[in-house]
Amino acid sequence: MMVNWKSLLTWAGVGSFVGFAIAVSLYSSSGENEKAVYLIYAGLVAGILLSLKYRLELRASASAFPLGFLATSLLAALWMVTNVDPARIYAFIAVVMAVLMTIGPENYLDMFLAPLSYFGGFAVAMLTFKGYEPLQGTEGAVMSLFVVGVMGAILVFFALFARWAFEMARNISRR
Repeated sequence: MMVNWKSLLTWAGVGSFVGFAIAVSLYSSSGENEKAVYLIYAGLVAGILLSLKYRLELRASASAFPLGFLATSLLAALWMVTNVDPARIYAFIAVVMAVLMTIGPENYLDMFLAPLSYFGGFAVAMLTFKGYEPLQGTEGAVMSLFVVGVMGAILVFFALFARWAFEMARNISRR
């Protein structure tokens, strides 16, 4: 059985997002449910398993998951060696938007799943760096990572929507 990489990456991202959403819903300030954060990995595995049964051929969503992981990991690595100013943080988001605008959505489903997939990649990367003291102890590092994750996911949708709107507008004259 051949692995459909687009489907696997899309479902892995969406599964990680769902795992994150469930972990956040179980969160309590008392620290009792600290292990709930590992539901992100459970969602990742569930997504991979779902990809074997339910195949999706989505370009942007498949690219968004590794892009979210990569952008978050690169920014975390940069924070480990130096302080990162806001201009660099926004440059990461601009690169993410440019890449996804270049790729473009396959269809409406792709446009709506890509931000979830991107955020899933971000969540997996953040869990990877969980508890890494030099990063956690650096003022502004975690906040900038969340900016790249949350704002990046929102802007992924708008980038794909802009690409879709441009293509629709371009096709108006052809009708």
